[in-house]
Amino acid sequence: MFKRTYRKEAQQRLRSAVDKYENVCKCLQDAAASLYQKRVKRGVDTIKLCESYINTLANSPKEFSKVIAELKFQLKEITGKDWQLIDADTNKNFVAGSTAGAGLVAGAGVAFLGPTAAMAFATTFGTASTGVAISSLSGAAATNAALAFLGGGALTTVGGTGMAGGSALLAMAGPVGWAIGGAALATSGLVLEHENKKIGKEANSRAFEIEGLIPKVNASRQEVELIEKETIRLADLIYSEIQYFQKNAPKDYPEFSQLFKERLAVLINSIHALSQSLKKTVDLKL
Repeated sequence: MFKRTYRKEAQQRLRSAVDKYENVCKCLQDAAASLYQKRVKRGVDTIKLCESYINTLANSPKEFSKVIAELKFQLKEITGKDWQLIDADTNKNFVAGSTAGAGLVAGAGVAFLGPTAAMAFATTFGTASTGVAISSLSGAAATNAALAFLGGGALTTVGGTGMAGGSALLAMAGPVGWAIGGAALATSGLVLEHENKKIGKEANSRAFEIEGLIPKVNASRQEVELIEKETIRLADLIYSEIQYFQKNAPKDYPEFSQLFKERLAVLINSIHALSQSLKKTVDLKL
């Protein structure tokens, strides 16, 4: 009787741990999807705004155009598409797809949303099995590498399930399927009536393992949210500065006062900082 109670309590602990784990993983998934959306949308908006201003500014400094080109390059890195395609598809594939929020990462049609979800995770967390940053790849190579990462590595990797596994994992609560095998343990082998002590011990062990992952997932989510806040802050700063120059500055750069030139230098540095922010990834440390 005592051993049966011990087993049931251990099973309940494991089920509870799995539920909590799945919830925090979903929050992490949503954070990654939101970050991807903000990166693409704010990046596109910033480029359009800056190019619009450059077109009205005679003799604009070369550094201004260079940082815009850098921002375009970083957008290509995280979307796998050239600027012309990003600009054309922003309101359809990238932004609309990413704002699907929970639907994007909670198992809604992997065939339809998989590549976008994969890129969201890959550009937030991952490196390809070759050790190359997925965000440095492009197009199909980036998507394939992203799916392989989600699946635990290339098919040649011991234990890796490759792209097929990555596609399947997009429909799971855990972004890379961390320890979700514990759910099966909680509902299959552990329901046997015999060996209660052994079953209870293993359930507690699995629960302990999963409980230890929860604060790590939460910490990763907080890092993702901080990067998103930084992206928004920089984009908002750039927007306000462009508005200031449009209203107050001369239309010819050689006519700028020293104060205007210094302020434009700060703006250029802010655009560069936004580009660098698009490159940031989060170490899951799991």
